[in-house]
Amino acid sequence: MASATYKELIKENRDFRRLWTGQVISELGNWFSFIAELGLVRLLSGSALATTALMAARMLPFLLVAPIAGVIADRMSRKRIMIITDLLRAGLALVYIPAAAFGQVWIIILSSFVMLSLTMFFDAAKNAATPNIVTSQQLLTANVLMLSNRFLQYTLGIALGGLAAANFGYNAAFIINSVSFIASALCIVAIPAYKMQKAVATAVAPQVMEFGVTQPLANQAAVEEMTKVETPAKIHFFDDMRAGLKYIWATPFVRAIILVNIAWATGGGMPNILLDQIGGHVFPVGDRGDWSVAILFASGGLGVFIGMLLAKRAGDWLSNEHRAAHFIGWALLSHGIIFAATGFASSLWQVSALIVLSRIILGLEFGVQETMVMRVLPDDYRGRVFTTDRSLEFGMMTLSMSIATWLLNWLTPLQTMIVSGLLAASPGLFWLLAIAFTRFRVPSNAVRENYSECPSYGD
Repeated sequence: MASATYKELIKENRDFRRLWTGQVISELGNWFSFIAELGLVRLLSGSALATTALMAARMLPFLLVAPIAGVIADRMSRKRIMIITDLLRAGLALVYIPAAAFGQVWIIILSSFVMLSLTMFFDAAKNAATPNIVTSQQLLTANVLMLSNRFLQYTLGIALGGLAAANFGYNAAFIINSVSFIASALCIVAIPAYKMQKAVATAVAPQVMEFGVTQPLANQAAVEEMTKVETPAKIHFFDDMRAGLKYIWATPFVRAIILVNIAWATGGGMPNILLDQIGGHVFPVGDRGDWSVAILFASGGLGVFIGMLLAKRAGDWLSNEHRAAHFIGWALLSHGIIFAATGFASSLWQVSALIVLSRIILGLEFGVQETMVMRVLPDDYRGRVFTTDRSLEFGMMTLSMSIATWLLNWLTPLQTMIVSGLLAASPGLFWLLAIAFTRFRVPSNAVRENYSECPSYGD
């Protein structure tokens, strides 16, 4: 069965439409703020080390907070988590204004850490809730739309943030970010909480089932009574985290995806430092280089956005285990090689064009990969597996940024881009070798929307 179209999904699924609308608004403000934070740190400190500290502060929550957020998302109301974190982020977004006024770089860095920590809880709840809000036929479309929207907003937010920083200063971006979180919370308020988590049948009235025939329920209250969220009385963090890790290790396909993402991050974290250096110092546009930095980051976002849209078109073609397996390996390998080619560029626009092309391939691979993992994960492990993946991946990206800062003592930013691209390409090669010389395979239920047999994960 073909996946639902974007129009069908948005028109027919009201709850997904609300969740998606809230993300559209908040993501735009979030990336608007990112360029302002980056520019402030560069302006106040003038140091690559301070920029590294800021990016590390934005990455560390993936390592330190994400595992806890995953447990919370699997054990508590996902709706409540998203609303509370949105409101807290709305207040925190305004803290940057006095920090900028008093020139306190450490407050900017600390606020970024807390902001991203709250985002871990929001994203864990959102990622775990999405497969429950949509149907199996809508899942690929919904996932691609969510992810492509994130990178479209990344692209637009960074581009507009660069323009705003150059023309109106940084405070406007922080205010817009705060308002966007409030708007997101208002959208989520309208989504019924029970639709965000796996439903369990409870207190079914006798008249609902008669002679094997399901009768229509009398009212919405009866529906909610039947679909109460099953939530344990106690949350045992370490036991729940350990159970999630055991599931990952016992499921070869999920384990392999996470290992690939960690390996990609060895090179994937470096551009967070290198693009700021290339835009701000190698090919600067304007006095402070804000606009050139925005162009490079926006190029990456634009490429991933285009790749995500192509993932929807590629979904049907990749509904074959053999093709899907080889696609992941070749996509990762080719994207990294193209990214490494930026090290030989002679202008900002050449760097930008190669980044776009590389990220198109990466976005295509990521959209397909993410949907495949969503299909195989049971609801009560979904939050923990996704946050474990993000935690390990972004933890490695943080280490990668530190290595990039160290390499800049001996290499130019463009030369370090070559190292970054080759490291990011390496997991694609490892994946292809595993497919060719071991019994590892992509499971059928990862690529087929209506595959109903028990998972077959391969060895």
